[in-house]
Amino acid sequence: MLGILGTACAAPSPTARGIPPEAQPAVVTRVVDGDTIWVRPALGGEEQRVRLLEIDAPETHANRGGPACYGPEATAFAEEQLAVDSTVHLVADREDTDRYGRMLRYVWTGDGEFYNEEAVRQGFARAVLYEPNDRFIGTIRAAEAEARGAERGLWGPSCALP
Repeated sequence: MLGILGTACAAPSPTARGIPPEAQPAVVTRVVDGDTIWVRPALGGEEQRVRLLEIDAPETHANRGGPACYGPEATAFAEEQLAVDSTVHLVADREDTDRYGRMLRYVWTGDGEFYNEEAVRQGFARAVLYEPNDRFIGTIRAAEAEARGAERGLWGPSCALP
């Protein structure tokens, strides 16, 4: 199993409900937007940028004409759920990093909430599959179907995604 920095390590014990046993603890140092954060390994090491797997949140920052519909709300949700200085738990899939050097991870909050799934369920992100990383795609797609059906967030009248 790969550790937070891509090195082999033993799986930590779960510390809260729902956190997978192989999860690696880290401390959030910055929230970029709804699907990208910076973390520092809880046991020490360099700060790393993390792209959250299987979700795509709308852009917040003014690139190409300003923030996307629901972008600021998605970032605010991430800032609340993945607050700076909070401990999160990271799980890798098949690829450790993307072509930009960002770690690719699923994230659980300190209380055991699967952030990737909850962001989609609440309408702050959509499900997206970048193969081969597909470990939780069924769960995340089901959360998206629920959000669409309830017209939450991105699928509400103000954004009306297809």
